[in-house]
Amino acid sequence: MTVILTCLGVLNDPTLLALAAFVCTLGVYGSFSVARHAGRCEGRARRQWAVLSLVTAGSTAWATHMVALLAFRPGMPSGFEPFTTALSLVLAICGIGLGLLLTLGRRERWRRFAGGVVIGLGVTVLHYVGQAAYVVRGHVVWDHGLVAATILLSLPLFGLATLASVERRRAVNLTGAPLLVLAIGLLHLGGMAALQLEFDPRVALPSWTVPPEHLAPVVAAVSFGLVLVAMTGLRLTLSARRKLRTERQRLGELANLALEGLAICEGDRIVSANDSLARLSGFPRETLATMTLRDLVPKLDLSALPEREEADADLTRAAAGPVPVRVLCSGVRLAGRPQTVIAFRDQSERLRGEARIRALAFSDALTGLANRARFHDALAGLVAAHKAGGAPFSLLVFDLDGFKGVNDAVGHTGGDDVLRIVAERIRALPGSGRLVARLGGDEFAVLVENDADPLRACAVGQEIIEAIERPITVGHHAAHISASVGVMTAQAQAVPAADLLTGADLALYDAKANGRGRVRLFTPELRRASAERRGVADDLETAWDERHFELYYQPQVRLCDGRIVGAEALIRWNFPYMGVLSPAAFLSVLEAGHLAVPVGDWILRTACADAVRLRAEGQADFRIGVNLFAAQLRLPDFVERVEAALAATGLPPEALELEITENIVLRNERTIASHLARLRAMGVGIAFDDFGTGFASLTMLKQLDITRLKIDRSFVRDIETDRKDQGIVDAVVRMAEGCGLDVIAEGIETAGQARYLAGRLTEGQGYLFGKPMPFEAFRTLCLAGAAGTAPQGDRRFAMAS
Repeated sequence: MTVILTCLGVLNDPTLLALAAFVCTLGVYGSFSVARHAGRCEGRARRQWAVLSLVTAGSTAWATHMVALLAFRPGMPSGFEPFTTALSLVLAICGIGLGLLLTLGRRERWRRFAGGVVIGLGVTVLHYVGQAAYVVRGHVVWDHGLVAATILLSLPLFGLATLASVERRRAVNLTGAPLLVLAIGLLHLGGMAALQLEFDPRVALPSWTVPPEHLAPVVAAVSFGLVLVAMTGLRLTLSARRKLRTERQRLGELANLALEGLAICEGDRIVSANDSLARLSGFPRETLATMTLRDLVPKLDLSALPEREEADADLTRAAAGPVPVRVLCSGVRLAGRPQTVIAFRDQSERLRGEARIRALAFSDALTGLANRARFHDALAGLVAAHKAGGAPFSLLVFDLDGFKGVNDAVGHTGGDDVLRIVAERIRALPGSGRLVARLGGDEFAVLVENDADPLRACAVGQEIIEAIERPITVGHHAAHISASVGVMTAQAQAVPAADLLTGADLALYDAKANGRGRVRLFTPELRRASAERRGVADDLETAWDERHFELYYQPQVRLCDGRIVGAEALIRWNFPYMGVLSPAAFLSVLEAGHLAVPVGDWILRTACADAVRLRAEGQADFRIGVNLFAAQLRLPDFVERVEAALAATGLPPEALELEITENIVLRNERTIASHLARLRAMGVGIAFDDFGTGFASLTMLKQLDITRLKIDRSFVRDIETDRKDQGIVDAVVRMAEGCGLDVIAEGIETAGQARYLAGRLTEGQGYLFGKPMPFEAFRTLCLAGAAGTAPQGDRRFAMAS
């Protein structure tokens, strides 16, 4: 350091050193300004300004070096070797050019730093080649340690200066020029301080040596050129700034017309923002212009975001929490300078809309419970977890008992209110880890996570029933309903979701079939019974297609004389391998399937046709009774179907008696009452079958248009000895007489039963008078009765009566 200070204060002209520093600063500024302008230009102009910047940079280093050499006072004659001096200028330009080629267009920081080091090496070559061109009358001795030290210190400064000059952050960018001036000065002063001269009068200056006073005008001309370049660079910079401000202002005015928030950025710094962004963020535009993108969207790295590709982010707001936005970047050039326009689109409404859509997609609109889609997704997830790790769960399926009657009584609006109240009650039941879903209509399901204990699952089902059974007030009505629950727990061996749901449904159907208002746990027997029903259903399809169904007829007789006055048509299945099957083997499956209507229509038409044949053969007052399926009575055109059957066969309406049961009436009381009223108006008889064995109210005798009651065989079996049966039958007979109804007893098997009933009833049927038989056998029986050759059993009864 002492050597450098001695060099500065004693061996150099301070004025010329200051001039060298000024020339260096001016040249560096000029070359940087022209380089920036070259970056703002395109095509040929860009290349021309880049060459000028390169020449200016080399000339700056050369002029600085030459002015510093002119400032040197060695105390002996000196001069400059012209060729080497010119070569130093060329080498400076080439070295700096090579460094710039390595630097420009490179994003990697290490490449930029390496380019700066190459520029430093070019300046080093310039300095020491220039010093080699400096000749004196004497000998030159170098302090190699000081030379190496100054080179090693200056080269990193060159690299840092180049790295800083291409940074977008303004605070860093402004340090580039001072670092470059410092590096050049350190390199020159260190090199000059390392130079030691010894005067020797024996050494003569070469003949072509240029004296310093002759070289000074050349250096001055170069320095003047640098001044002109600096002034040009200043003018270009000021012009570019004015143009940048104008274009930014114009772009800002256009941006204010946009509905999206827009920010114009230079690097990470926001230089302008529109009113939409100010409203979105809550920051004034003036405040936004002082912020960085990292302040506005702290969790998004915009430098890694490809141009014109959108990304989600959270925008910081002044007075509230962050707002979700969609961010889009687009690069533009304003006054030749690269700028970035960032668009911010508010996503709050879209996300709220998507949340509403998800809620609608996975929630039941009426009750707010999970819907069928969400339920199946949740069930699939539990099944997968159970299969992977044995996670236990239980599935409960339930529907409402008596809901249809409530719906009919209070209307669909009232029914919807009932469903909402049921949903609220189930949702309010204690217990965590439950998903309650409405599958449709009055059918619901509950998924219980982490618990597959059958007893606890059944207890949950009982809680559901108790919650639903509490009276529900709808308007001015108190609705009373219950529920049937089917329970299926996760099995030890994983089974598909569809099988689990099928098992729960089977348990539910069994609960409803056995009295309703109860919980039924799935057992393998239910699946086997279901498989049997499916097998029967398949066989019924074949039987219908291949006409295996037959009609059998059981006589209905007048008890006073045993004469046949009618018959009940009964379906039989003539199975190819098992013979004739009674209805008990298949009727429940037939009634529940889609064949109920076509088979019912076939029974009706066949029975009517057979009755017409019998009436034509002498049984003029013959009456045929036909049992109806519930599915037939639910048809809106059922009465028209009966009319068509009567018209097609020619049977008078009064010769047809349709038999209904209490259970059929209870399923759809209003529709059935309308159908029955129209049938009675036509003259068709209506018999109430199995009277007294179901749940029907006695008010049905007033509300329904019926003509006859059929006393069930359960009251006839012990009629001779059981006083209760006698009392019930007598009460039914007196009640029927009061209502203007006929009475017939079923299941008469002994002459004693017939004698007891003969004094109370007009007609009866049972094995005493004949079992169900094919039509030809029944026809023969009827003809024999008309000819006075009835079977022996009938004659005995007639004689006894």
